Amino acid sequence: MKLDRLQLVNFRNFRRLELPFSAGAHLLVGDNAQGKTNLLEAIYLLSTLRAFRAESDAQLVNHDAQAEGFPAARVAAEVTTAAGPLRLEAVVSLREGPSGPLATKTVRVNGVPRRLSDAVGLFLAVLFTVQDLELLEGPPALRRRYLDTLLGQVDREYLLARQRLEKVLLQRNHLLRRLRERSARQEELEFWDEVLAQDAATLVWARARAVEELQALAAAAHASLAGGADSLGIMYRPRLGGESAAALGSSRPDLAEAFLRDLRGQLPHDVAQGATTLGPHRDDLEFRLGGRPAAGYASRAQQRSIALALRLAEASLLRARRGEMPVLLLDDVLSEMDSSRRGRVLAAIAEYEQVLVTSADVDAFPAGFLARARLYLVAGGEVTPALDVAGARTGES
Repeated sequence: MKLDRLQLVNFRNFRRLELPFSAGAHLLVGDNAQGKTNLLEAIYLLSTLRAFRAESDAQLVNHDAQAEGFPAARVAAEVTTAAGPLRLEAVVSLREGPSGPLATKTVRVNGVPRRLSDAVGLFLAVLFTVQDLELLEGPPALRRRYLDTLLGQVDREYLLARQRLEKVLLQRNHLLRRLRERSARQEELEFWDEVLAQDAATLVWARARAVEELQALAAAAHASLAGGADSLGIMYRPRLGGESAAALGSSRPDLAEAFLRDLRGQLPHDVAQGATTLGPHRDDLEFRLGGRPAAGYASRAQQRSIALALRLAEASLLRARRGEMPVLLLDDVLSEMDSSRRGRVLAAIAEYEQVLVTSADVDAFPAGFLARARLYLVAGGEVTPALDVAGARTGES
């Protein structure tokens, strides 16, 4: 998997950009708030079709373009896959809503309009950013989102079940509140319970097996990054009842039937709460370092190693499931690391076909990496190739 060319129009602080890429390592150097992370975000958008750090897709559209009456952002790329070349295009268009701009996202593949769910994962990329550190200490929703983004790229059935889950929970929770108010009948829940049980089983079954794979892959990656220090463990914590927890080691149909029984047994509690208290929408992941909870224990550098090990494990899982190595996108990955840990990080990414790394400090990279990497200067929403390391330091192209 390789990104050959990227085009941006009115995406974040990029008004217009067209940039070719080759295989190998690419180092994008620039001060903070110049567009380095925005560039990686645009590339990653074509893989997942989700904005990883925006509260709304409307934030992806350049502010000046909105003011000038052109409220749309375009991200397009030419990529090479094992199946052949692809042309991908994502457009975010804005229109006025009652409380602010509303965004609509459309996708084309080889010039043909496609549903978003059909385009997810056609181009594979893995992104590391400093926000990944929140996976350790942030709310469970971040860890569920991580699993959803990963599995959505390799499992269409999972992606569709995850999309339905939100609607099913909305309907079921509405009925639960009506039951609490005695304005609905219990029989009205039967359809939604059955749909929820099937989709919950699809999600939990896939998550359990993915985490099992990730655990082994992340432990190996972490051992390499940390130089054999404390071992990394990842545990899946599904929110299941007793019968469905026991069925998790059986089969997916058995899990769905057991979850349905647990769901019905939990009904009095759910009615009192006015919400569904069992299911994948309440799942979590737990990270342990040397047998202890990583949250609150791991240092900042250790947190970075854990988060990067998780992303490298994700890349390995994608490669195993899809038979192609994803493009690796690393945002400020060497920050807050000592020289030995930096060396292990760069050794770990050397095998990837294509890697894009950002940094505010070119001197953080050893001469060997700089000699083989293509260097770019990012400033004010523009990207220019740097002829050498001196040019990357001074801004001369």
